[in-house]
Amino acid sequence: MSKGPKDKGDVRAVKSDDGVELHYEVLGKGPVVVVLHGALVGRGAFARMRKALAENFTVILPSSRGHDGTELTLPDDYGFETSEVRDLTAVLAAEGLQRVHLLAHSSGGATAFALARDCPERVDRMVLIEPSLFGLMPREILAGRETVAQAAIDASARGGDMAALRFMMDELGGEAWGALDEATKANRLERLAPLASLLVPHNRILLDFAVSPADLEGLKAATMLLYGAKSFDFEPHIAAAWQKHRPDLTLTFVEDAGHNVHHDCPDVVAPAVIEFLNGGQG
Repeated sequence: MSKGPKDKGDVRAVKSDDGVELHYEVLGKGPVVVVLHGALVGRGAFARMRKALAENFTVILPSSRGHDGTELTLPDDYGFETSEVRDLTAVLAAEGLQRVHLLAHSSGGATAFALARDCPERVDRMVLIEPSLFGLMPREILAGRETVAQAAIDASARGGDMAALRFMMDELGGEAWGALDEATKANRLERLAPLASLLVPHNRILLDFAVSPADLEGLKAATMLLYGAKSFDFEPHIAAAWQKHRPDLTLTFVEDAGHNVHHDCPDVVAPAVIEFLNGGQG
């Protein structure tokens, strides 16, 4: 166990079932909330909320494979409901935890959803921030995401993993990415280079993760959903499925936020998350 700067928690590690050393951070005190990040960002994605969270909860931030020192070795059955859930439960076992709150963003939201769906006894309350549940999209919208994923695969085949990374950043980086000069883009791509080989398999599991309306209807965990009003054009279609099949859940579109809702508007998101996880209705 290593101690970081005073504003950091304890960085710990546990072995996965295939021998990969999984890194995670623990800070704060109180009821446990496990915070799951999305791809290409790591546990620092919640930097603007961690202090507020740690004042109310024991916060556990696992780093998925390839992020923050966790090795980028993917098992043959790499997937949200398979290896990603196993990695998460390995962290829970290391901390002696049976039942926890979950706060999860993007593809981390897919892992959280898989655990809550398949092991409902392990999840108390759950906040999902734009969870990557592509299977909830209408067929014609999903076809667009399949086209993008195939283009990334083709870019990788032509120019290698870095070509796929550049393609995905150009595709999903939005106006902020587009406004950068080429030198800045090159610098940021260099920092992301260790994760470049993750892109193609990650795109595949996003498309392969099977989620049905029945899964939403059967979800037992008290759940709050947060979306950015300025996010990707496909996100409202996933939100619409939640609204149709689980109208009882609180679903909020946060103004002035993109896909990274918690990063863009922490002053809005953090209090709402804390209230909900403490038993409020969201």
